Amino acid sequence: MPRLVLPTYTVIRDTREQKGHGWWFNEHAPDYRPPRCKGTIIDTIETGDYSIVGYTDILAIERKFGFSELWGNYSKNKRQLFEEEMDRMSKIKYSYVIIESSFNPDIMELSPPQFSKNVPGKSLIRWLMSLSVKYGVHIIPVGSCGQKIAQMIFEEVIRKEKGRWIQKSYSKKMEEDYFGL
Repeated sequence: MPRLVLPTYTVIRDTREQKGHGWWFNEHAPDYRPPRCKGTIIDTIETGDYSIVGYTDILAIERKFGFSELWGNYSKNKRQLFEEEMDRMSKIKYSYVIIESSFNPDIMELSPPQFSKNVPGKSLIRWLMSLSVKYGVHIIPVGSCGQKIAQMIFEEVIRKEKGRWIQKSYSKKMEEDYFGL
């Protein structure tokens, strides 16, 4: 009797992700419920910073260290490049930008020590929200929980994409043992 088996997965970390920054996903303990992570490999990903082996056509996660990194993307020099990345992500079924920071009153109300006097924090947030609506990419500010949120996204995508799972067949003997025949 065939059945679908929930697969293990391997995370791909893009080669362009800066050394000393970013996430490393370790192998799960054997008693952890599936799907289980088998670890992280470094490889080139066309879109995003992280994906899963065998899922790069449908899953992309772009990691941003915080709003300070996004200020760089908001500058005139890099804005077009970031929007091109968002356009590529819009063609991917499951696409996320995970920001390792949280909205707070300082960001929303212009905290001068944190942000340029020329561009209010609200303008940056409004730009991000407009990109999310325009391109259909999920933008999630997660504070210090970025890696855990990414892991949860990986696992949910695997659960949802059953068509990519492997079918396993069991022998007649296994069926007899299971059903008590």
